[in-house]
Amino acid sequence: MRKTLSLMLAAVMLTFCLTGCVKIIDKGTEGEYTGEVAFDAAADSSSDWEQVVAEITEKAVDLKEQMDGDGLSKAAAVSVEASVKEFESKANGKKNALILDVEGVDGTVKVQIGSIYSGTEVRDVQTVKNFESFTNQTEWSQYAKALNSEVDAQVVVPLGIDDSVVGKKVSIIGAASASGDEVTITPVSITIE
Repeated sequence: MRKTLSLMLAAVMLTFCLTGCVKIIDKGTEGEYTGEVAFDAAADSSSDWEQVVAEITEKAVDLKEQMDGDGLSKAAAVSVEASVKEFESKANGKKNALILDVEGVDGTVKVQIGSIYSGTEVRDVQTVKNFESFTNQTEWSQYAKALNSEVDAQVVVPLGIDDSVVGKKVSIIGAASASGDEVTITPVSITIE
C-alpha cells in the first residue's frame, strides 16, 4: 500500500513539474514563435494591385489587333472600346457580364463584371509575382482568386453596373482569353461614357 501511494505521489509531482514546461500558444500567433507566417492571398493581392494594373495597362494591345495577329492562344493584356450590346446575368445574378459589340472582331466578346469571376487571366498576364513567389500550387491558385476579388472591389463594384449600361460606349483594359469564338476579358479598368 505504501509503495502504491508513493508511486501515485511521484506521478502527481511529475505531472505538476512537466506542466510548467508547456507553453500554450494562442491560435494565429504561431508565426511569432516559429518564424513561419500563414499565407494571406488577400494581403498579397491588395499590396500588388496597383503594380498589376499598371503593368497590364502598359502591355495592353487593342483587341482587334490581337485577334488579327496571333489571336489569343494564351492569356493576354488587351484594350477595347465598344458599345455594350447586352447585360448578361447568370448564377442568380452573381456571374454577370457585358457582351460587347466590337467592330471588326468576329464572335462574342464578354467582359466579366462579377461577383463571381472565372479564370486566372489577371494572374497569368502580370509578372509582379510568379509561381516561384509561392510555396505551392494552392497558394498560386489563391493568389489568382484574390486578384479577381480585387477586380470586383476596385473596378466593378464602384461603378454599380446594371442593365442600364446597354447601348453605352465603354473603354476596357484587362486580361483576356479565348475559347472557340468567345473572348472573355477580366477588366482592370472600365470607363463608361
